[in-house]
Order: sequence, then C-alpha cells, then structure tokens
Amino acid sequence: MNLTYWELISRISVSPNGAQFPALCWIFFVLVSEITERTYNDPDFEKKWNKVFGAPSYLWDLETKRKLLLLATLARWNPQVAPLYQDQLILVVGLDIGAYGPNNLRAIKAAINRRLGLTFEAAGNGVDRIYTFEHEAQREDVLLMLDNYRYKGILDNLRDRIRKHRKGLE
Repeated sequence: MNLTYWELISRISVSPNGAQFPALCWIFFVLVSEITERTYNDPDFEKKWNKVFGAPSYLWDLETKRKLLLLATLARWNPQVAPLYQDQLILVVGLDIGAYGPNNLRAIKAAINRRLGLTFEAAGNGVDRIYTFEHEAQREDVLLMLDNYRYKGILDNLRDRIRKHRKGLE
C-alpha cells in the first residue's frame, strides 16, 4: 500500500472535545483561528506606553489620569459624526476641574508629545479649535493599547469619578 503524504495525513483523525476531525481539517482550523500578534506602527510604542501607564492606576498622579482620558477621547472620537471642539474636549477629560482648561490641555498635549512622541493637529481658534492626531498611525497605536482589557475598567472608573465630582459627590 503506497500512500502519498497527503493521503496519509487525511486518514489520521484527532479528537478535540470528543469530535472526530481529519487531521487536515484540524490543522486548518488551528491556523485560521490563531490570534495574530499586535503590530504597532512605532516599534517602541509599547515600551513608551508602559513607562507612562504601566504602574497600577491607583498610583497615577492627576496628570497621568488626564493623559489617558485625553488619548482615549481623541482616539475613539469619530470626526465624521461630529467635530470635537476644544471646550467639549476639556469637559470630557475633566481639565476644567481645579484649573484653567485650555492651559491644562496645552500642558497635557506637551507632556504626551514629550513622553510618548504623539503629536496632535489643531484647527481653528479658541473654543472652536478642533484637535486630532497628526498621524493616523499614531491613533491606531493608541487604539491597539486601549483594546487591552485593563484600560476599559480604568477609563470607566476615571469617567465615573469626573461625573461624581461634577455632582458634588466626590
């Protein structure tokens, strides 16, 4: 009996969870369902991100919390639905609490640029100014990092704390 390699493989069956599959089907299933590795446009982005946001969130200072809120807001905002004006951005991120909002926004942008190398574009003047990421690749990198399960809970907690503060509960 002279079988080719592929004929031999197709006759072998494996049993995942009690079901019988020919080996080729099983190999195909494993290859197709494999989770692909994250790839960042900037190869050092993950290291930079972890230097800024790597510590437990209860150890973060106010500036670090505001950085994460600003990045999450700008990365997830869809400008095709509606523009995000400077005064709205300041309220969403909580930059109006405890200081003058536009100055806080300028300081947070400079800190993000210095620590993470992310740059932003601003169009317009005053409260009508609109901010976006200067490069779409930077926005994609931030979105990849925010997809981590850790940051969903942190963002929900930070937004909840801002709401409570505004209502006078905190």
